Amino acid sequence: MDWTVPPQTPFPPPGELYALLAELDVAPARLSQLIAAFASRERQRASSFATDALRNRWSVARGTLREVLGRALHIPPEGVALRYRPHGKPELEPDCAPDAASLRFNLSHSGSRALILLARVEVGADIEHLRKRRTDDIARRFFAPGEQQRLFALPADAREAEFFRLWTCKEAFLKVTGEGLSRSTRSYEIELRGAGARLLWAHGTPDAAQRYSVFPLEPGSGYAAAAFAEAQELALRRFRWP
Repeated sequence: MDWTVPPQTPFPPPGELYALLAELDVAPARLSQLIAAFASRERQRASSFATDALRNRWSVARGTLREVLGRALHIPPEGVALRYRPHGKPELEPDCAPDAASLRFNLSHSGSRALILLARVEVGADIEHLRKRRTDDIARRFFAPGEQQRLFALPADAREAEFFRLWTCKEAFLKVTGEGLSRSTRSYEIELRGAGARLLWAHGTPDAAQRYSVFPLEPGSGYAAAAFAEAQELALRRFRWP
């Protein structure tokens, strides 16, 4: 499915999940515009990167997130106020805009692309720039037994693409729960089913299979991505920003 032009106000109604794809290699004027909206914490983080390329891409991703949230909430990007949960997941300060308390978001970026999710429920995003890795070894170490069984049942030449589809789904689950690396990637299981996927179980969350939904995404050649949401039967809408 194509990624289309977003609405002027990208505020998703209940029952919808917005996925927005953005390019991170931008003109210097665009970079300066995005950085101008940063809070002091973001400026400090940007200054910590070792190279201009890493700094600029992180800054464009973060600045685009502010731009998207500001457009959704009808406030300027610099008016977007964020706070952070114990494991680092950002969320909106409820008093920064009238509708801020009801909007959830998540950001992931890799290579030259970023993925932003917006919904009225908790969401988790992951995007990966595909590059050569020892994917079989990584799967043996980090995938649940059932995931390994299904992956290694595939021919060797089909496993790499399937690995990244599953890997992005697993990373997105850690983002939606906000647990991050505090949860083992072997403590939950995801099954890829054709173009879709489903969460089978997660330790410590008896209703996980009924509570969450997962959407493998196609963000373009050389990338894999996924979205997780704490709800079932959401309508996914894909947009290219800006």
